[in-house]
Amino acid sequence: MVRKQTIYIQGMHCASCELLIEKYIIAQKWVTSVEASIQDSKVDIYFEGKEELDISLLNKEFEQMGYTFSKKRKNTKEPPLFHIEDGTLTVNREKFGKIFKTGLIIAIAIVIFIIVDRLQLGKYINVNGGFSLGAYFTLGIVAGISSCAALVGGMLLSMSKQWNDMYIGQSQKQKSIPHTMFHIGRIVSFALLGGVLGLIGKSVTFNNPTISAIFIILISIVMLILALQMLEVKWAQRLRFSMPKSFTKTVSNENKFAGRFMPFVMGAVTFFVPCGFTLIAQGIALTSGSFLIGSLVMLFFALGTFLPLLGISVAGIKMNEKPKSTALFNQIAGILIFFFVFYNINGQLNVLGLPSLNDIKVQPNQGQQDETQKQDSNEDQTLNLTARGFQYIPNGSTTLKAGIETTLIVDNQGIQGCGVYMSGRGLFDGYITLKPGQNTIKFTPKKGTYKITCSMGMVSPILITVQ
Repeated sequence: MVRKQTIYIQGMHCASCELLIEKYIIAQKWVTSVEASIQDSKVDIYFEGKEELDISLLNKEFEQMGYTFSKKRKNTKEPPLFHIEDGTLTVNREKFGKIFKTGLIIAIAIVIFIIVDRLQLGKYINVNGGFSLGAYFTLGIVAGISSCAALVGGMLLSMSKQWNDMYIGQSQKQKSIPHTMFHIGRIVSFALLGGVLGLIGKSVTFNNPTISAIFIILISIVMLILALQMLEVKWAQRLRFSMPKSFTKTVSNENKFAGRFMPFVMGAVTFFVPCGFTLIAQGIALTSGSFLIGSLVMLFFALGTFLPLLGISVAGIKMNEKPKSTALFNQIAGILIFFFVFYNINGQLNVLGLPSLNDIKVQPNQGQQDETQKQDSNEDQTLNLTARGFQYIPNGSTTLKAGIETTLIVDNQGIQGCGVYMSGRGLFDGYITLKPGQNTIKFTPKKGTYKITCSMGMVSPILITVQ
């Protein structure tokens, strides 16, 4: 006869706690099924026989992890951060310390990212002066701690929790399996597809700004939902991308290999994520005309990005060792992913020519925005820009007349990062690869307001008004 035993638990922090406790109990003799609940802070055990599970054994087994098991429900209500009693304000120092520590880590991470992004370290790397594997390796490192960190790093960060749930209770070696597969998939795909670029001389990446922007926004939305799950937002839990418990138990079985190739596929697909630095490396591989050179360019670039991404993997594995540190990791990662998501989406709104946060900073160019371009005798009008550092600088009016052939002249004086690939959705098709010196593009504008920015939308956009 199947009997039921309910045990109450203190110290549960997230869904991973449920999986960890269930995994241990289901392995016990006579236990037929088990269901742990973080909402109710309890575990229901269904077993055959007369003897119930010894609670003292559970407390001994999970002592280092911070769980406490008991037959009766204890008061688990967490005291508030601030409490006023008899006119006296009392601060929960322990809770305040946790919030301060979490906020400090998040603030430091965001500040470092912004500083690195603003420094534009790519300008110190010469990838146009010949074939230098060291230059492509260094370019990869810079990419991994700047713009690519917001995309690929954000993807890896958001998947850390999912992979931790799949390998809950396993050793660090087992937990590292999905991370290892992800990195191997990334390096292998970059090497092979880089060779393909060099061999066929044809880009296999997105060259359509609209498709690229929608692709990145969709990835960002998935990342946002995963971040909300990390922060234990209830409605987001109903939209779970994580696998059912039955599947995670199967995957974490050391005797099986089911499902372990998915991280490999995810890593391989990142070759098609249009990060600005990745586009630069792909462009070099494309023009190499050689399978070997194209492969080596992308391989060393991927190895460069591997180092910063490895740091994310190590942090994810180390901080998921114990329930309390897992909860801390989920909070930090969830908020950081929020930052990356809005950073990415804001850039793609620029690419699509839609309102974004950058519009707040956009000012008329020295009072010239109200002046329409003057036409010459051939009914031609020009738009002059200077590309330098990580910005496009208008030289003259940015107001055009509709229906008149326009010559866009871009003087590239050392543009960096994704700025090498100029996007102007609605004005011209695809990305324009800016070569050193003057670049000339012809187009005929229609009435409306447009934005000229880089392929990732991270260069502050230039507003173009067509009357």
